[in-house]
Amino acid sequence: MRVSNGMNYEQVKSNIAKNRSEMIDLQSQAATNKRINKPSDDPVGTAKVLALRTDGLGNQQFMKNMEMAKNFLGYTETALSDISGLIVRAKELAVGQASEASSNAETRIATSAEVDQMFGDLVAAGNRRLGERYIFGGYKTTNSPFGNLGEYSGDQGRIKVEISKGVFAAVNLPGDRVFLGNNNGISLIPEDRRGSNTPNYPAVPQSEFEPANELIIQDPIEVRGPASIKTESNAGMPQGENIFNVFKTLSDGLRANDTVVVQSTLERLDSALEQVVLARSQVGARMASIQNTYESLAKGKIDDSTLLSSIEDADAFEVFTDITKNENALKAALQTSGKLIQPSLLDFLR
Repeated sequence: MRVSNGMNYEQVKSNIAKNRSEMIDLQSQAATNKRINKPSDDPVGTAKVLALRTDGLGNQQFMKNMEMAKNFLGYTETALSDISGLIVRAKELAVGQASEASSNAETRIATSAEVDQMFGDLVAAGNRRLGERYIFGGYKTTNSPFGNLGEYSGDQGRIKVEISKGVFAAVNLPGDRVFLGNNNGISLIPEDRRGSNTPNYPAVPQSEFEPANELIIQDPIEVRGPASIKTESNAGMPQGENIFNVFKTLSDGLRANDTVVVQSTLERLDSALEQVVLARSQVGARMASIQNTYESLAKGKIDDSTLLSSIEDADAFEVFTDITKNENALKAALQTSGKLIQPSLLDFLR
């Protein structure tokens, strides 16, 4: 085959352009320390990188949700701890004033003033808020859920946040469950310890009740909060203890110097304390579940970062070695091409 001068020139141009293009790509990798700087560098690797980054952003949001949930549950646990302290103190006062031998009418009247003060503290605990959100109001987080007499104006809504893909966790306890003993169709205390002086609130079906450590798997179809609650009634289901009524009964009995009424509140205070302790255990179980999920996502984040680095990052040693090799190849191409195209028109006229 005859090789013309034009073919030589085109081959030289092609070789030099190829070497310079490879040099530009290697210099880009050295500058960015990335093996993939545009999709054409590695289409399959680019798809994997984009998928990992998308998952990473989602996990980052889930971790933010869990931080918020832990703060909300932690503040709820603090409030429940204060409520437990108030009930324990009320029982101490009731035990001390239930006997005629250790107290009299004057001490009971003085003690009733302290019980009234604790009643106000109990209302204040029920109206605790984190930032601008009341923690015991259910879905109604913008208005105080309890009035001065202990009447409840919130609802039974459970605020849920997504802590993993398709997994939701409730972050609040409705105030009527904790303070009024409305247990959504499930009793919080043993049957032999339930108080009789409790209001009859409409109950939610048992299927809507969330166990202590429940993580709720949601369907893709969204519902509109309270409007989605079923309309069946569980009338007659046992209720818990109305803590406000217990404190009011104790205060009235002390003020009336009625030791029988004071003694009757002792068992009800025990039931109220068990009710609050169970609520605290539910909060603790939720926090433990959220913490486990958080640690799992944190570990997954490290694994994803490792995998992303193995796909996307460039090996610095390999890149600089390739740059040196390509530079030598380019110099060799320039030197050989100079000798190849050295003849001129005068050389052919000789």
